[in-house]
Amino acid sequence: MIRQRWLQAIVDFLYPFRCLSCGRLGTPFCRRCRAQAQPVGELICIRCGQPTTIRCICSFCRQSPPDPLQGIRGAVFYGSPISFAIHGLKYGGMTQLAAPLATYLLDHLDTHPLPFDFLIPVPLHAQRLAHRGYNQSALLAAQVGARRGIAVRSDVIYRTRHTPPQVQLSRQQRLQNMEQAFAATQPHMLAGERILLIDDVCTTGATLRACATALKETGAGEIWALTVARARAPLDPEPWQNGLRPDQVFLAWDAMQQQAPTSL
Repeated sequence: MIRQRWLQAIVDFLYPFRCLSCGRLGTPFCRRCRAQAQPVGELICIRCGQPTTIRCICSFCRQSPPDPLQGIRGAVFYGSPISFAIHGLKYGGMTQLAAPLATYLLDHLDTHPLPFDFLIPVPLHAQRLAHRGYNQSALLAAQVGARRGIAVRSDVIYRTRHTPPQVQLSRQQRLQNMEQAFAATQPHMLAGERILLIDDVCTTGATLRACATALKETGAGEIWALTVARARAPLDPEPWQNGLRPDQVFLAWDAMQQQAPTSL
Protein backbone atom coordinates (compact mmCIF):
# COMPACT_ATOMS: atom_id res chain seq x y z
CA MET A 1 0.00 0.00 0.00
CA ILE A 2 2.78 2.46 0.92
CA ARG A 3 4.67 1.55 -2.25
CA GLN A 4 1.55 2.21 -4.36
CA ARG A 5 1.12 5.63 -2.79
CA TRP A 6 4.74 6.53 -3.53
CA LEU A 7 4.36 5.37 -7.12
CA GLN A 8 1.18 7.39 -7.51
CA ALA A 9 2.89 10.46 -6.05
CA ILE A 10 5.73 10.10 -8.55
CA VAL A 11 3.30 9.74 -11.45
CA ASP A 12 1.34 12.80 -10.30
CA PHE A 13 4.59 14.79 -10.05
CA LEU A 14 5.85 13.78 -13.50
CA TYR A 15 2.48 13.99 -15.23
CA PRO A 16 0.39 16.51 -13.29
CA PHE A 17 -3.26 17.12 -14.09
CA ARG A 18 -4.31 20.14 -16.09
CA CYS A 19 -7.68 21.77 -15.69
CA LEU A 20 -9.89 20.65 -18.58
CA SER A 21 -11.27 24.15 -18.93
CA CYS A 22 -8.36 26.59 -18.47
CA GLY A 23 -5.29 24.31 -18.56
CA ARG A 24 -4.06 25.27 -15.09
CA LEU A 25 -1.73 22.65 -13.59
CA GLY A 26 -2.56 20.57 -10.55
CA THR A 27 -6.21 19.52 -10.92
CA PRO A 28 -8.54 18.36 -13.72
CA PHE A 29 -11.11 20.98 -12.71
CA CYS A 30 -9.61 23.93 -10.86
CA ARG A 31 -11.29 25.93 -8.11
CA ARG A 32 -11.48 29.07 -10.22
CA CYS A 33 -13.33 27.29 -13.04
CA ARG A 34 -15.63 25.53 -10.59
CA ALA A 35 -16.67 28.92 -9.21
CA GLN A 36 -17.65 30.13 -12.69
CA ALA A 37 -20.58 27.70 -12.95
CA GLN A 38 -23.85 29.63 -12.78
CA PRO A 39 -26.58 28.27 -10.46
CA VAL A 40 -29.95 27.74 -12.13
CA GLY A 41 -31.69 29.52 -9.25
CA GLU A 42 -35.38 30.03 -8.50
CA LEU A 43 -36.69 31.22 -11.88
CA ILE A 44 -37.77 27.87 -13.28
CA CYS A 45 -40.81 25.86 -14.21
CA ILE A 46 -41.60 24.14 -10.92
CA ARG A 47 -42.40 20.87 -12.71
CA CYS A 48 -39.76 20.30 -15.40
CA GLY A 49 -37.16 22.70 -13.95
CA GLN A 50 -36.68 24.48 -17.27
CA PRO A 51 -35.12 27.93 -16.66
CA THR A 52 -37.60 30.73 -17.35
CA THR A 53 -37.84 34.42 -16.60
CA ILE A 54 -40.47 33.90 -13.89
CA ARG A 55 -41.23 31.04 -11.50
CA CYS A 56 -44.21 29.23 -13.01
CA ILE A 57 -45.54 26.07 -14.66
CA CYS A 58 -44.47 26.31 -18.29
CA SER A 59 -46.72 25.62 -21.28
CA PHE A 60 -45.05 22.29 -22.03
CA CYS A 61 -45.87 21.04 -18.53
CA ARG A 62 -49.44 22.31 -18.73
CA GLN A 63 -49.84 20.28 -21.92
CA SER A 64 -47.71 17.29 -20.93
CA PRO A 65 -46.44 17.34 -17.33
CA PRO A 66 -43.34 15.22 -16.55
CA ASP A 67 -45.43 12.61 -14.72
CA PRO A 68 -44.79 10.65 -12.59
CA LEU A 69 -42.00 13.01 -11.54
CA GLN A 70 -42.87 15.56 -8.89
CA GLY A 71 -40.25 17.80 -10.42
CA ILE A 72 -36.85 18.03 -12.10
CA ARG A 73 -34.09 20.27 -10.78
CA GLY A 74 -30.68 21.22 -12.17
CA ALA A 75 -27.93 22.65 -10.00
CA VAL A 76 -26.05 24.78 -12.55
CA PHE A 77 -26.42 25.77 -16.19
CA TYR A 78 -24.76 23.56 -18.80
CA GLY A 79 -21.96 25.28 -20.70
CA SER A 80 -18.31 26.23 -20.28
CA PRO A 81 -16.59 25.49 -17.95
CA ILE A 82 -18.92 22.85 -16.44
CA SER A 83 -19.34 21.09 -19.80
CA PHE A 84 -15.59 20.29 -19.93
CA ALA A 85 -15.74 18.53 -16.56
CA ILE A 86 -18.92 16.60 -17.38
CA HIS A 87 -17.46 15.48 -20.70
CA GLY A 88 -14.25 14.39 -18.96
CA LEU A 89 -16.22 12.34 -16.43
CA LYS A 90 -18.63 10.87 -18.96
CA TYR A 91 -16.33 10.08 -21.87
CA GLY A 92 -12.75 10.68 -20.73
CA GLY A 93 -12.48 8.08 -18.00
CA MET A 94 -11.74 10.81 -15.42
CA THR A 95 -13.72 9.32 -12.56
CA GLN A 96 -12.01 11.65 -10.06
CA LEU A 97 -14.26 14.43 -11.44
CA ALA A 98 -17.28 12.85 -9.75
CA ALA A 99 -16.28 14.44 -6.41
CA PRO A 100 -16.17 18.11 -7.52
CA LEU A 101 -19.24 17.69 -9.73
CA ALA A 102 -21.21 16.12 -6.87
CA THR A 103 -20.46 19.25 -4.83
CA TYR A 104 -22.89 21.15 -7.07
CA LEU A 105 -25.60 18.61 -6.20
CA LEU A 106 -24.85 18.92 -2.49
CA ASP A 107 -24.83 22.71 -2.61
CA HIS A 108 -28.20 22.66 -4.38
CA LEU A 109 -29.69 20.34 -1.77
CA ASP A 110 -28.41 22.66 0.96
CA THR A 111 -30.24 25.64 -0.49
CA HIS A 112 -33.22 23.81 -2.08
CA PRO A 113 -33.98 20.73 0.09
CA LEU A 114 -35.92 17.89 -1.50
CA PRO A 115 -37.75 15.05 0.29
CA PHE A 116 -36.21 11.63 -0.40
CA ASP A 117 -35.29 8.35 1.28
CA PHE A 118 -33.05 6.84 -1.40
CA LEU A 119 -30.77 8.01 -4.18
CA ILE A 120 -31.10 6.19 -7.49
CA PRO A 121 -28.70 6.89 -10.38
CA VAL A 122 -29.98 6.74 -13.95
CA PRO A 123 -28.79 3.33 -15.17
CA LEU A 124 -26.69 2.64 -18.26
CA HIS A 125 -27.39 -0.22 -20.63
CA ALA A 126 -25.11 -3.19 -19.96
CA GLN A 127 -23.43 -2.75 -23.34
CA ARG A 128 -22.55 0.88 -22.68
CA LEU A 129 -21.52 0.13 -19.11
CA ALA A 130 -19.14 -2.57 -20.32
CA HIS A 131 -17.63 -0.18 -22.88
CA ARG A 132 -17.24 2.75 -20.45
CA GLY A 133 -16.36 0.70 -17.39
CA TYR A 134 -18.50 2.76 -15.00
CA ASN A 135 -21.77 4.67 -14.74
CA GLN A 136 -21.05 8.38 -14.23
CA SER A 137 -24.47 8.90 -12.60
CA ALA A 138 -23.74 6.12 -10.11
CA LEU A 139 -20.42 7.79 -9.21
CA LEU A 140 -22.22 11.09 -8.60
CA ALA A 141 -24.91 9.41 -6.50
CA ALA A 142 -22.25 7.58 -4.48
CA GLN A 143 -20.55 10.86 -3.65
CA VAL A 144 -23.79 12.47 -2.51
CA GLY A 145 -24.84 9.37 -0.58
CA ALA A 146 -21.50 9.06 1.21
CA ARG A 147 -21.42 12.71 2.25
CA ARG A 148 -25.06 12.77 3.36
CA GLY A 149 -25.40 9.27 4.80
CA ILE A 150 -28.14 8.39 2.30
CA ALA A 151 -28.43 4.91 0.78
CA VAL A 152 -27.86 4.57 -2.98
CA ARG A 153 -29.92 1.91 -4.77
CA SER A 154 -28.62 0.74 -8.15
CA ASP A 155 -30.61 -2.49 -8.13
CA VAL A 156 -34.10 -1.06 -8.55
CA ILE A 157 -34.43 -0.30 -12.27
CA TYR A 158 -32.45 -1.29 -15.34
CA ARG A 159 -32.13 -0.23 -18.96
CA THR A 160 -34.04 -2.58 -21.23
CA ARG A 161 -32.46 -1.59 -24.53
CA HIS A 162 -29.45 0.19 -25.93
CA THR A 163 -30.93 3.51 -27.08
CA PRO A 164 -29.26 5.89 -29.57
CA PRO A 165 -27.62 9.00 -28.05
CA GLN A 166 -30.05 11.84 -27.34
CA VAL A 167 -27.74 14.67 -28.41
CA GLN A 168 -29.00 15.27 -31.96
CA LEU A 169 -32.66 14.43 -31.31
CA SER A 170 -35.60 16.83 -31.08
CA ARG A 171 -37.82 17.04 -28.01
CA GLN A 172 -40.41 14.66 -29.45
CA GLN A 173 -37.74 12.26 -30.73
CA ARG A 174 -36.14 12.16 -27.27
CA LEU A 175 -39.46 11.21 -25.70
CA GLN A 176 -40.02 8.46 -28.27
CA ASN A 177 -36.43 7.24 -27.92
CA MET A 178 -36.94 6.75 -24.19
CA GLU A 179 -40.32 5.00 -24.31
CA GLN A 180 -40.12 1.81 -22.24
CA ALA A 181 -36.32 2.14 -22.11
CA PHE A 182 -36.30 1.25 -18.39
CA ALA A 183 -38.01 -1.37 -16.27
CA ALA A 184 -38.24 -2.35 -12.61
CA THR A 185 -36.11 -5.26 -11.45
CA GLN A 186 -38.86 -6.29 -9.05
CA PRO A 187 -42.40 -4.90 -8.63
CA HIS A 188 -43.38 -3.23 -5.35
CA MET A 189 -39.87 -3.37 -3.85
CA LEU A 190 -39.91 0.31 -2.77
CA ALA A 191 -43.47 0.51 -1.40
CA GLY A 192 -44.03 4.24 -0.94
CA GLU A 193 -40.37 5.24 -0.52
CA ARG A 194 -39.40 8.73 -1.72
CA ILE A 195 -36.79 8.73 -4.47
CA LEU A 196 -34.25 11.22 -5.79
CA LEU A 197 -33.01 10.34 -9.27
CA ILE A 198 -29.45 11.48 -10.03
CA ASP A 199 -27.97 12.20 -13.47
CA ASP A 200 -25.29 14.43 -14.99
CA VAL A 201 -27.24 16.58 -17.48
CA CYS A 202 -30.90 17.29 -18.22
CA THR A 203 -32.09 18.74 -21.54
CA THR A 204 -35.76 17.85 -22.06
CA GLY A 205 -36.12 15.46 -19.12
CA ALA A 206 -37.15 12.53 -21.35
CA THR A 207 -34.67 10.11 -19.76
CA LEU A 208 -35.62 11.11 -16.21
CA ARG A 209 -39.32 10.77 -17.00
CA ALA A 210 -38.78 7.27 -18.42
CA CYS A 211 -36.84 6.29 -15.29
CA ALA A 212 -39.62 7.61 -13.07
CA THR A 213 -42.21 5.59 -14.99
CA ALA A 214 -40.20 2.42 -14.28
CA LEU A 215 -39.81 3.43 -10.63
CA LYS A 216 -43.58 3.64 -10.25
CA GLU A 217 -43.64 -0.10 -11.02
CA THR A 218 -41.63 -0.59 -7.82
CA GLY A 219 -44.32 1.14 -5.77
CA ALA A 220 -42.23 4.28 -5.18
CA GLY A 221 -43.95 7.29 -3.67
CA GLU A 222 -42.75 10.80 -4.56
CA ILE A 223 -40.04 10.87 -7.21
CA TRP A 224 -37.80 13.88 -7.76
CA ALA A 225 -34.85 14.25 -10.13
CA LEU A 226 -31.67 16.28 -9.69
CA THR A 227 -28.91 16.75 -12.24
CA VAL A 228 -25.58 18.54 -12.06
CA ALA A 229 -26.32 20.65 -15.12
CA ARG A 230 -29.40 21.90 -16.92
CA ALA A 231 -29.43 22.89 -20.58
CA ARG A 232 -30.67 26.39 -21.16
CA ALA A 233 -33.61 26.80 -23.56
CA PRO A 234 -32.68 28.94 -26.59
CA LEU A 235 -35.02 31.93 -26.58
CA ASP A 236 -33.77 34.12 -29.44
CA PRO A 237 -34.97 37.73 -29.20
CA GLU A 238 -37.38 38.95 -31.86
CA PRO A 239 -38.25 42.52 -32.93
CA TRP A 240 -41.56 42.55 -31.05
CA GLN A 241 -39.69 41.93 -27.79
CA ASN A 242 -37.97 45.33 -27.80
CA GLY A 243 -38.87 47.38 -24.75
CA LEU A 244 -40.48 44.51 -22.84
CA ARG A 245 -39.36 43.35 -19.43
CA PRO A 246 -38.01 39.77 -19.23
CA ASP A 247 -41.16 38.54 -17.47
CA GLN A 248 -43.35 40.11 -20.18
CA VAL A 249 -41.26 38.46 -22.91
CA PHE A 250 -41.63 35.07 -21.28
CA LEU A 251 -45.38 35.40 -20.75
CA ALA A 252 -45.86 36.36 -24.40
CA TRP A 253 -43.65 33.47 -25.56
CA ASP A 254 -45.44 31.09 -23.21
CA ALA A 255 -48.83 32.11 -24.59
CA MET A 256 -47.62 31.36 -28.12
CA GLN A 257 -46.38 27.94 -26.98
CA GLN A 258 -49.85 27.10 -25.70
CA GLN A 259 -51.24 27.71 -29.17
CA ALA A 260 -48.50 25.65 -30.86
CA PRO A 261 -48.93 21.94 -31.72
CA THR A 262 -48.29 19.62 -28.78
CA SER A 263 -45.70 17.68 -30.80
CA LEU A 264 -43.13 20.45 -30.39
